[in-house]
Amino acid sequence: MLAEHRQFILPGQKELHANIKVIPTGELEVNIQEEAHQFQAEFEELYFYTAGNSTELVCREQLGSDAVRWQLYLANEDARELAKLIELAEEEFEILMRDL
Repeated sequence: MLAEHRQFILPGQKELHANIKVIPTGELEVNIQEEAHQFQAEFEELYFYTAGNSTELVCREQLGSDAVRWQLYLANEDARELAKLIELAEEEFEILMRDL
């Protein structure tokens, strides 16, 4: 059970780089290199909203809450890859828990 690391270039005027770590225990860590911003979230707090050429990744305060802790815009292809990594991490964790 290993964490997966990816680096994505965020769409927009500035070419910011997001280093993203998907941890199979249900956590996501994001580090924006150029701005020294760090974000963290549980998988259950994450929502993907696609509009046009980009996808907004939103972390909400609590399950069912409208309060946004942080948000990040990704290219659609990067967002799909991240969603797949999260899905695989959840499956891997479930398999591990069943085997114990």
